[in-house]
Amino acid sequence: MIKLRQNLPSLHVQQGAMMLAASALLLVLVTLGTLYTGRIKSIEHKITLNTQNQKAAFAAAEAGLMKALGRLHDEPRWDGTAFNEVLDNQSQFTVAGVRQVVPRNSSTVTVITMTSTGTSPDGLATVTASEQGLQYSVLANPPDVPLIVAGGLGVGGNFEVAANPNGGGTGVPLSIWTDLNVDLTNGSGTTCGLQELADGNCSSSPYSEKGFKDLDILDNDANFPTDLMEYLFNVPEAEWAALRSDADEVINDCSGLNAGTVGLIWMDGDCSINAGTIVGSPNDPVILIVTDGDLTMNGGAEIFGMVFSFRKPGVLADFEIDMLGGARVNGVVASNHPVGHANGTYNAVYDADVLAQLEQNDAFQRIARVPGSWRDF
Repeated sequence: MIKLRQNLPSLHVQQGAMMLAASALLLVLVTLGTLYTGRIKSIEHKITLNTQNQKAAFAAAEAGLMKALGRLHDEPRWDGTAFNEVLDNQSQFTVAGVRQVVPRNSSTVTVITMTSTGTSPDGLATVTASEQGLQYSVLANPPDVPLIVAGGLGVGGNFEVAANPNGGGTGVPLSIWTDLNVDLTNGSGTTCGLQELADGNCSSSPYSEKGFKDLDILDNDANFPTDLMEYLFNVPEAEWAALRSDADEVINDCSGLNAGTVGLIWMDGDCSINAGTIVGSPNDPVILIVTDGDLTMNGGAEIFGMVFSFRKPGVLADFEIDMLGGARVNGVVASNHPVGHANGTYNAVYDADVLAQLEQNDAFQRIARVPGSWRDF
């Protein structure tokens, strides 16, 4: 018994040491677990922050591309000089463009490669994206004939057309182009050269006149386009609504047109232009599309640009063009339906400078995103 009592203190010491060691080990394990958990949480936080930064930088790069497209819409002659902007969330972008002229059939189009670099608010993430925009004129094929008619021209009234002196080739004048016949047996139609018109000698020195049709009139042409709207604007007539939506103005009354009017104007219904009114100008012409209606230009009225009388698919009504008292179009008159059977009067004067502006003027420039051109590498 005495020996047993002597061993008890030693046993308690051993048990205490074991508990202390276990507690220390447990504390080490808890500490390691806490440190590990903290490290994981820190990594997760960094991952989340990196993801947010990446998304912010990507959104900024996209915003830069959209800004560049918008600038091209408002400033067609933007030369691609870099610009930058800070967004509301403090991310920012820098965007620049490179212009390239690409041949397209008989004309050209401009391709602009836009490159945008977006940066996150803290500056730790950047994304670079690029996309191409196609800049083109709304007038796909600038016509080289002052009077173009689908369905022939039965002259019951009067017309005076000043020819394109090189419309049929160098030195070969061209006044009228149609797929069917031009009938000069009735009415009083005359074609002549630009100088003869300017000198007031169109009737006395004509190319073609009543009873005589010269080579400046190209009728019964098998190569005449089956869809005049598609030929002129690269929009099939069945999809006319797309061209209407692309117009600078859609109107139902022509009384507000004046010398300050410019761009693509879509008119629904009859269009009457007051006497003496000038619409457009040589430097800023118009394309006036008159849909399912008559066009009447009263004494002395002038239009600089192109007039297109458009009859929608399925419409059977007849519509006429009537230019009274010396009213005229300086540029081109076109119609996708027969005219001339209701004593209409046409005075069209070819103007190369006006037609050049119809293709080049900023008001007629359009921008479209090139499908499949977006990339972020």
